[in-house]
Amino acid sequence: MTRFAPPQVRACPGCGAPFLHYPIQSISFCDRVDWSDGAPTAWWGREPLVKCESCAALFWFDETVAIDTFTDEPRPIGPIARILARLRGDPDGLLRLEREWIDRSNLWKGARSIGKVNFEDVRFVLANAEGVSISKILWLRRRIWWQLNDRYRERSDGTPYPNVPTLPAHEERANMEALFALLVQADTEDRDMVQMGELLRLLGRFDEAIAVLRAVPPDGRSEIRASMIERLARADDVRVQLLGGEGKLNTGSGHRGRKLG
Repeated sequence: MTRFAPPQVRACPGCGAPFLHYPIQSISFCDRVDWSDGAPTAWWGREPLVKCESCAALFWFDETVAIDTFTDEPRPIGPIARILARLRGDPDGLLRLEREWIDRSNLWKGARSIGKVNFEDVRFVLANAEGVSISKILWLRRRIWWQLNDRYRERSDGTPYPNVPTLPAHEERANMEALFALLVQADTEDRDMVQMGELLRLLGRFDEAIAVLRAVPPDGRSEIRASMIERLARADDVRVQLLGGEGKLNTGSGHRGRKLG
């Protein structure tokens, strides 16, 4: 079960309009489906790149600061308790807390939720990403890669994902090669060898993919995913495949698809 902390109020760096952010206290991943490219399919909450619903500005969420935080709504004050609090000068601060909460709610009642970016938004930011950190460039290129790979995925009812974006094959390949190069030079916490092997497999570089996947350090999960993807590489499969969750691994020849480029 997903639970949220009290919402924060932040401001758009473009127009200054306030927006609400709901921090997650806990989240359940019980419905997660494991695709070979590692795309998140459970609900993961806010993305690092967001859009203002007022002016359509695109900005990184971590470059904003909280300007206020809502507290939980005070417990209702009964009519008798309200009269007693007024007569006694509100010794426990019940009326004060209620008044402060109402004033804060009125102050930020026009604040909107933050908007989500789309495929073209991400491409635009990537094209103008001079001086942006490697971790953010990694996110941009992964987001493009994952969304293009949606053509291989199905929803829980067996229907294909709708409105999947496309790019010319040479641009798609260039993004994957750039993503692989970033992973090679990334810091240890950002380096994902399973994903590196998957990229090599989808690029049709099967021998290199197998070598990388066989070198994945064991941690109880990564080596299992690497072994599954290695099977796909040995079958010359260049399609994103389901590794776990609602479906089975398929390495049949009917799923080999086409190489990019």
